[in-house]
Amino acid sequence: MTSSAASGKPPSQSNRSDTSSYGIEKELADTKRQVQELLHHIHILTHQKMQLDAAMEGVLSSTSWKLTAPIRKFAELLRAIRPLLRFRRVTFDLVPNEAVVIESDTVRVTGPSPAIVLQPRNGAHPPSGWVALRGVVDAKRYPVFSLLYYRTGGGFNGAHRLWFPLNEHSSEETLAFLPHETKELRLDPFEANAQFTIKRLEVRELGKLQLLQRTLSKHLRGFLKNPRAVLGRIKKGLAIFREGGLTALRARLFADDHFTHNYQEWVKKYDTLTDDDRKGIKEHIAQMEYKPLISLVMPTYNPPERWLRAALDSVLRQLYPAWELCIADDCSPEPHVRAVLEEYAKKDARIKVTFRSENGHISAASNSAAELVTGEFIGLLDHDDEITEHALYMVACELNNCKDIDLLYSDEDKMTTYGMRFNPYFKSDWNPDLLTSQNYVCHFTVIRAAKFREVGGFRPGFDGAQDWDLILRTTDASDPSRIKHIPHVLYHWRVIETSTAHSTGAKPYVMEAQAKSVREHLERKGIREAKVEILSSISQLRVTYPVPVPEPLVSVIIPTKDQLLLLKRCIAGVLEGTAYKNVEMIVVDNGSTDPATLEYLGELARDSRVTVLRDDKPFNYSRLNNDAVKVAKGSILAFLNNDLEVIGEEWLSEMVAHVVRPEVGAVGARLLYPNGLLQHGGVILGIGGVAGHNHKGRPRHDPGYFNRAILRQNLSAVTAACMLCRKEVFEKVGGFEEGALSVAFNDVDLCLKIRREGYLVVYNPHAELYHHESASRGYETTPEKFARFEGEVETMKKRWGALLSSDPYYNSNLTLLTEDFAFAFPPRAEKPWRLALGSASRKAA
Repeated sequence: MTSSAASGKPPSQSNRSDTSSYGIEKELADTKRQVQELLHHIHILTHQKMQLDAAMEGVLSSTSWKLTAPIRKFAELLRAIRPLLRFRRVTFDLVPNEAVVIESDTVRVTGPSPAIVLQPRNGAHPPSGWVALRGVVDAKRYPVFSLLYYRTGGGFNGAHRLWFPLNEHSSEETLAFLPHETKELRLDPFEANAQFTIKRLEVRELGKLQLLQRTLSKHLRGFLKNPRAVLGRIKKGLAIFREGGLTALRARLFADDHFTHNYQEWVKKYDTLTDDDRKGIKEHIAQMEYKPLISLVMPTYNPPERWLRAALDSVLRQLYPAWELCIADDCSPEPHVRAVLEEYAKKDARIKVTFRSENGHISAASNSAAELVTGEFIGLLDHDDEITEHALYMVACELNNCKDIDLLYSDEDKMTTYGMRFNPYFKSDWNPDLLTSQNYVCHFTVIRAAKFREVGGFRPGFDGAQDWDLILRTTDASDPSRIKHIPHVLYHWRVIETSTAHSTGAKPYVMEAQAKSVREHLERKGIREAKVEILSSISQLRVTYPVPVPEPLVSVIIPTKDQLLLLKRCIAGVLEGTAYKNVEMIVVDNGSTDPATLEYLGELARDSRVTVLRDDKPFNYSRLNNDAVKVAKGSILAFLNNDLEVIGEEWLSEMVAHVVRPEVGAVGARLLYPNGLLQHGGVILGIGGVAGHNHKGRPRHDPGYFNRAILRQNLSAVTAACMLCRKEVFEKVGGFEEGALSVAFNDVDLCLKIRREGYLVVYNPHAELYHHESASRGYETTPEKFARFEGEVETMKKRWGALLSSDPYYNSNLTLLTEDFAFAFPPRAEKPWRLALGSASRKAA
């Protein structure tokens, strides 16, 4: 035997070498065996294939095969034409899902966001493909508007829906397309407090020939009524096809079949000026006492000629005549730019152009254009976008209503290269917290020229975020009362490959410039320890505010009755699962009788951090909390329901960091159902008559309407299921209303009283908790509870009146019937020319 010493290697190295050699030999042997087995299987399969080929040859040459050839060809023909002649009728049973009661096919809506699951009868699978929807109802008024949601995955998606009006006649149909992977359908009535009887509800699958016949019939009827209009649509369709291909053409042709998330029908009905509208606007302009000169500032650099002309023409079409267009070309190398600008400058003396001698990027070019300004106000326009023909008129209207305005902004939408408008952003009124997350102001922005010069105009070094930086500096130097939002689409943002409208990623430097703008804004406000994080997945920002040092005492108030498991989980989450430790807890026991609960409350009372109050009077949420506040020692009050479950330990720190801000009066959290769907993302006034929850029912990570489900922002109200408020503010506004609002809407009422005193209400989505909603008290189902609820509704309507239908943090172009930011039909936004001329007519009479 050879020793390790004789081999000349250390023992460990020698052993590794021997082991390695043995391992390689074993792998080679295994591989050789596997190859031999595979060759054996290949030999067997080859032999079997030869046998099958011989048998198949015998079948194909047989007399029976030849005689049955016509039958096989007919079967192939049937398979080929089946998609053309497809026909299947699916009827449904109605299964109440949320906020509805169904008795003998009579549907009664009991709250916002009602939902009915449509269960196919006889075990049929859900319909798919092109379908004809038909719903016949008996109701007080027609149609009964509804949304048909289709589920293709694990849950319903807010974007997967169709407009489905229910009518009184069986002949009325809605044509739509359902994905082939559709698993379930859900019908959401689009009206609050409605009652109707469904007499017939069916979906019929259509073949391609049926679809073609219906489409041709529709256009033929239109042609007979108005040949010129139909020919014009055909011409436009061909143009769309040339530029956008079949996908773009299909989106245009079937726009009416996707009503609520397709914008074209809304535009056609409510946002297209008629000749009478233009006449009315001109008459109103003639009556205006104040007609300020508005200077539009446009930097240019190599825009395609087509889009440059479109932008310039949109200014020339303005119905309001007191404007000037100030253009600075940033040394464009393309020769057509100078030629077009000089052409338009000759066409209209109100167009002024300067040509820079060197390229300085967008901020420098915009400042060069601003040097040409002689007007009182400056409007910002990009070189490939368009403003609507009444844009400057709408600005002038607001300035006539209030001459002290420093900044105005409007709603906006996007426009494809083939002219189709889409993706409108119906915005909030002044929302300072949202503005630190996204530049929601954006387009169309008009700034007082003196204020523009006061803050120094555009700043080099912020290119890509120059507008956001300018807006932040302007609003920092102004007052909220001098900032005005116009709830009308006045700006079309052109979507082309290199534009920010197409993707922020088209300009990689944009996000860092935006973060820099917000950091400097916070420094100007004296908030130097805040952190600005780029949320790259949604191209937005998150600002994390610092928690005060030392931490202020937070009094956590939890009303409860029995429900031991819920209460224990909630309290454990607060005391043990929360990073913020300077808390006292006040548990208000409203008549618990369960021995285990009473024993637990006794144990809690021995904890120095916990106070247990006993109240055996009838349930009155407002009184229970008000009484607890009287014994609270903390400067911050935290109102919590006993059915909350803590998710992450930073939730309270997140909320405290904002409630201590002197301008903030209340802070609310993001609450989820146990299944992960959103239960509370803030409160929108007017939904369902009084108020509803923002984006309710959306998946946890669904960003919502322009990311508003996941961004910190100001809202009119938040739920007291998890709300923080400074004690001084709570006492200043009188606390919760104990008399007329003992159960419902007391939190909304409190928030509105806080806002009336000038404070902001903040929704902070970065504080997340589960909410086992109504697990402790149940739902409002008894006649007594219904009567009490109706009384509270009337109290809110009398107390807050018109505010409930004009939430400043929502938009009058969005519905008050559901909680998903669908379009309002019709919008509540007033047309100022109609109001003005109507008022003038009444005075004359």
